[in-house]
Amino acid sequence: MARPKNTEWEIQPHTKAKHAILREYLKAWFPILARKNKRIIYYDGFSGSGSYSGGEEGSPLIALNVAQDCNLPNTTEIVFVFVESNKKRADSLRKIIGQEEWPNNFRNEVYDGESEDFLSNILDDLEKENFRIAPTFAFIDPFGVKGAPFSLVKRLLENQKCEVLITFMNRTIRRFVTEIPKPINKLIGNLSAAEIIQASDDRDSRAIELYQESLRDVARFVRSFEMKSKSATIYNLFFATNHSLGHEKMKEAMWKIDESGGFRYSDRIDPNQQKLLPDHPEKDLAEELSGEFQGRTATSEDILKYVSENTIFIKRHTRGALKLLEVDNKIQVEDKKNDGTKRIKGTFPKETVITFHKGD
Repeated sequence: MARPKNTEWEIQPHTKAKHAILREYLKAWFPILARKNKRIIYYDGFSGSGSYSGGEEGSPLIALNVAQDCNLPNTTEIVFVFVESNKKRADSLRKIIGQEEWPNNFRNEVYDGESEDFLSNILDDLEKENFRIAPTFAFIDPFGVKGAPFSLVKRLLENQKCEVLITFMNRTIRRFVTEIPKPINKLIGNLSAAEIIQASDDRDSRAIELYQESLRDVARFVRSFEMKSKSATIYNLFFATNHSLGHEKMKEAMWKIDESGGFRYSDRIDPNQQKLLPDHPEKDLAEELSGEFQGRTATSEDILKYVSENTIFIKRHTRGALKLLEVDNKIQVEDKKNDGTKRIKGTFPKETVITFHKGD
């Protein structure tokens, strides 16, 4: 994806899908973090001019409008940091933001410069003062492989309340891995990355796997989503967090956007699984649970935890999968609830005891 030369340009379908995911996730992120902290930060490292040539909102306006619509506590300071290397685009963004009246607890800062330099300086200053960064959601959306070295992503994620959503340009890596090995090594956080990718029969998959490995060293939960246009992969989105709730909310955002039918995604955490969103999620999850818990007894909470932390599925899929397993007589479910009252078939209240039958 070439870097645009104009202040504004036409929005692409894959960008619309990416922005839809961002919007849905921020609807959950802002209220959850604002309730528990006096200060939270939204960081956009490649913010653009604020709008596209057709009038569509850019990521800065998406974040600001979502936060405003959430009616966040006015006792929490909401800091928006937008960094754009092109001065004309930065000026355009300042103008657009300045035309609106935002809540008094919003602090909007637009900087024209390189995201890498800006973020590095901020983190250096915080570390010198022995301060930790406030809870931060960082949207890192470069056009190529430069400007988002893994060293900075790592420093962000070492702060436990920081999360990142990153555009990973694996198509660019595949095409130029021999020409620009050093920037690719910096991006992935592996001094041998370019060499390893060059030697692979599937350069896209190898690049994705290497980046996942780097992220998993510093984040508890990592998801990668393949953004496609027809049959061609444009890039991958990586989400990394240290909190199970953030992980669950991102999965919910992905499922919700996919239901619109506009785009398809692939989860490459499991190299054998090419599709993130199956056509029959409850059925697929039922098969996975049968294999994982075969011959074992677990509570409904145990099963929900497994699904949340280890699969692409979400809570509503778990209920549907357990219903299918009960109908097919593949599980035995305790009839009594915790309070001693009778459980309704097809429901799985808190701490319901479930035994999975052994396979044939």
